Amino acid sequence: MAHVIREISIKDVENFIDLLSKIYDESEFTFYNPGEYSPSIASASQNLENYITSPSKAIYVAESDEQLVGYAFVNTETYERTQHEAVIYLGVKKYYQKHGVGQALINAIEAWSLNHKIRRIEATVVTENGRAVELFKGTGFQIEGELKDKLYINGRYYNEYVMAKILN
Repeated sequence: MAHVIREISIKDVENFIDLLSKIYDESEFTFYNPGEYSPSIASASQNLENYITSPSKAIYVAESDEQLVGYAFVNTETYERTQHEAVIYLGVKKYYQKHGVGQALINAIEAWSLNHKIRRIEATVVTENGRAVELFKGTGFQIEGELKDKLYINGRYYNEYVMAKILN
């Protein structure tokens, strides 16, 4: 299954909203309940524009069969003491999981991070999301800690791992 990883463009806004909505609806381990994510095109465009023009943020998307199938957000701090650190958020449509899309997105984020003098990349992952935990471990991330009762989903609390990778 061939896919292309690239930085997002403002012209992707409608397809990106659709991608996020689909991923949030089909995954039980996101911040949004099914149907809860529904931004206007104007607000999503503004948000994308902020990422595209910011030197401390980026969004990468995965394309397959001429559709968006995954994303990775990266955010860095501008404070001197924490500007070496980036936090990432990643999602891939279920159908495209286990086909190298997540790994390719992480690789793109790592390349971006190295170009921006980032030393530490951090992500949080629901402890029961085995696929995501294995993906991050497989790309060199280590579990550094556990956040108790971080998410409340369908009447149940879930913990999250704090996972990080130190870049050389």
